[in-house]
Amino acid sequence: MFWTADRIYSQGIEQAQQRIYEFFLETVRHKSPDAVLTDFKHLFINFNDQHNLEIAAAFDQILTAYNEKEFFYTLKRCCYILINNWTVSNHRSYVQSLIDLFNDDSIHKKPKSIKLKTLRIWLQIFIKSEDFKALKLFAISVNPLSGVDQNWSNRFASYLLTDQYTNPHSSLEQRQAANILVQEMKEKFQFDLAMYTARLGHQSSTPNPHSNPTSLSDNVLNLVTLMLTKNSMLNCQAQAEKFLASIENVTYYEFKVKLLQYLDFAIADPEVSETLQTQISDGLFNLKSEHHDHLTNPYLILKTSKYLISQCTSSDHEHLTELFNILLHHTNPLNFVVLLLKLLLINGSVRSHLELKIALIIKYYSKYSEAKCKSVIAFIDMLNIALAIYAGETRYNLVCMYPYAASSSQDLDVRQDLQISQFDKKNYRIFSQLR
Repeated sequence: MFWTADRIYSQGIEQAQQRIYEFFLETVRHKSPDAVLTDFKHLFINFNDQHNLEIAAAFDQILTAYNEKEFFYTLKRCCYILINNWTVSNHRSYVQSLIDLFNDDSIHKKPKSIKLKTLRIWLQIFIKSEDFKALKLFAISVNPLSGVDQNWSNRFASYLLTDQYTNPHSSLEQRQAANILVQEMKEKFQFDLAMYTARLGHQSSTPNPHSNPTSLSDNVLNLVTLMLTKNSMLNCQAQAEKFLASIENVTYYEFKVKLLQYLDFAIADPEVSETLQTQISDGLFNLKSEHHDHLTNPYLILKTSKYLISQCTSSDHEHLTELFNILLHHTNPLNFVVLLLKLLLINGSVRSHLELKIALIIKYYSKYSEAKCKSVIAFIDMLNIALAIYAGETRYNLVCMYPYAASSSQDLDVRQDLQISQFDKKNYRIFSQLR
């Protein structure tokens, strides 16, 4: 093996980083959170080389190398090492204290030392970066009214965290911390939704002790939950199972034909319906057309589902599609939610792709005020309800309280906006239970 100068240099940086990681792993496991924060500040904020000579020397090696990329990676990984361990030891409240360290006035002062000047320039860059925004998301669950910039998008942090635990370039600690927090947020929403909807419809003067976990009014929340419940008229689960049974041993072309029928774009406005049908079908039948004569397989189903989700949200990492604008602004948002839900139910593996696209939508609209984003917020709230009902740990049972009065409604084919409005929620109640 030939050892080049670059290889020796790279290994030196890696060894320095490893010593720092091991130091914080040892520190966070055996010291109090306050003591850990002191060590972190001494190294990353003040660069006090007298506090711990060995670790200061390792850190000095990274600064001397003048490798901004490696510095940011080291800083981020150390942050997530602390967050991970504080989560396990039930000290997550200190995450906000960690973030507050980056508000230290010294970061913006001009020192005489070249190394310290380099460090502070890098810290200033980091504070303005997307990585720091991502870090601040971990404080939201601890204290929603914390120092994190207040924005309506923070309510949907579980989507914004998706990229962190699905991105292979994120450190293991970051992926683990994000995954744990996302699951907790989802479970909390599911629980809050179940507790709140269970009280809706009760004829009682006692106020509901659980707050509404969405921005929807009680009437809309109740109607959406009733409509999406598994044994309701929509019954997306039953439709998905029927569709999957129908595509066994069919060609990929036949699968596409059946898929369009299954998704069913029929809505109240025939012009909008025709536009959606045309735009979806044109792209769909061009997708992997060389496989049209092949039997449908899980790979093709996944590929097709991802393609359609992208077409209905964002086909790149920056812009929203024309279909998205049509579905959001020219139809009942429940139609849009049902379309996405149907795609998810035929292949659960597409969920992370869907969540990444929703995160992109949130980021796109987050620069606007909540008042200007009511339609997109309502859509995401409805989608959250759908995911809680069909992919959560709570079973929602729809019970008809007045079967004779509701019998005519139950026979409706609820596929159009107008027909959805004919569903009388007064005849039904929701009962929820853990699976």
